[in-house]
Amino acid sequence: MRTILLITIISCFFNCKKKDSSNTEELLLGLYLLQPTDLILELGYPGSQNQIQNEALAGKISGVTVKVGGVTATGVSAVNSDTIQFTMPTIPGITENTPVDFAVEKDGAAVFSTKVRYRPLLGWAINEPHGTFRYIDGRDNKSFFQITATTATHVFNTFGHGGSDLDIYYFTSLNGTMIPFAEKRRNGAEFNRVALNAGTVYVMIKHISGFGGTYNLQVANAGVVASSSATLYTPASLCYDTMGTGPATGNNCAVLMDATVQAGFARTGRCTYPGDDGLTTRNYYQNGFGTAYAQNTCLNPGGGSSNEAESIFLSN
Repeated sequence: MRTILLITIISCFFNCKKKDSSNTEELLLGLYLLQPTDLILELGYPGSQNQIQNEALAGKISGVTVKVGGVTATGVSAVNSDTIQFTMPTIPGITENTPVDFAVEKDGAAVFSTKVRYRPLLGWAINEPHGTFRYIDGRDNKSFFQITATTATHVFNTFGHGGSDLDIYYFTSLNGTMIPFAEKRRNGAEFNRVALNAGTVYVMIKHISGFGGTYNLQVANAGVVASSSATLYTPASLCYDTMGTGPATGNNCAVLMDATVQAGFARTGRCTYPGDDGLTTRNYYQNGFGTAYAQNTCLNPGGGSSNEAESIFLSN
């Protein structure tokens, strides 16, 4: 939508431009008109502590009520004479970063109002394909998720953002320390594995550089639910479940490697590895591929697997 609007504006400038204006000035004006006017908070997700400073607040921040998107915020306090702190409430019905109304009210009347960027905290299932691509750019440079982790190593993978560099952070309490663990400073897929404890884990995706655009996030701590699958060799001894973006396929490796087809070969290991197209699980079967071989080729380079340093292995 932004691209279409930008093209429309620039087209109008070029067709209607004044004789003494330059193309550069017109392009900059078009970009300026497309800039969002809401305030971009440092965090902005539900439960996060945020601050707003404005000279219009000077002397007006005692005994006030803060409303964000029409919802009353908690944790309101004065940081100094013109700065207010508040806890972002949950605003129902919003699933993407969105400008919402922000108002400071005193004795029932608004003393300051603007718009702020609200960043929803999306619940995200692990090991399953997601068709949801989220937008991110250099200005609105963060988006947030929450997952239910187990006590295990998890592999995270963002993809579909070839023109931008994204980093991944996690934190274990709503205003806890954010820990960067996937920050390769590269354009294209970003991924790494991290050991987590059981419970709710929060995830921040941050735009570092490059173009704005959309991305997908995948997380796994075991073999993935596949949107496509394929065997290798005849008779098959390897089978690949690719998470993709869904929907899940009924013709996955468990079906392709059914005992009636593959003469009872037992699975000896699962290697889930990240890449430019998301997460894939390489399933090994007992046709020459035992558990020790499977684990070695999963986690160590040279055995035919991909991104071994960021892969996870299960011995079944």
